[in-house]
Amino acid sequence: MSDKDKKDKDKKHQSESGVSKIEQKIDFAQQATENLAGWQKALADYQNLQKEMDKRLSGMNDFVAAGIILDLLPIFDNYQIAISHIPKDQKNHSWAVGLEHILKLWATFLADYGVEKIQTIDQKFNPHLHETVGEVNNQNQEDQMIVEEKLAGYSSKDRVIRPAKVIINNKN
Repeated sequence: MSDKDKKDKDKKHQSESGVSKIEQKIDFAQQATENLAGWQKALADYQNLQKEMDKRLSGMNDFVAAGIILDLLPIFDNYQIAISHIPKDQKNHSWAVGLEHILKLWATFLADYGVEKIQTIDQKFNPHLHETVGEVNNQNQEDQMIVEEKLAGYSSKDRVIRPAKVIINNKN
């Protein structure tokens, strides 16, 4: 074999080797791209799972808080009733003023937890917000209107914690 043939053979081998290396690099780049796409999908799935779990935990926290507040509401109700029975001539005494202040603290506590009183008087009866405990028949008033509140109802974050117990006008 002549020197020229050897050189041609070496060039051909180098050329084939170069093409082979380029093909390997292309295959490696394609594999890396596929791996990156898979990792990005896995990351997106993980982030979606995290958001879903955060949402569920928040819902559970709201549920637990609503349960605790439901347990506290009778204390708040009775405290309001007790305050309403303070004789007028003693409302300015320091002990009565202190009790009024504590009632405001209770109201602030409920407001801080997003608890709102459900509107009742002069409202149309809504079975999702109100529970009827009695009826009157007043022909001069609109049918199904609330005429008296027997027990305040409360809601938080568009969820009824306790429906208001009311008396409604029923013309039937």
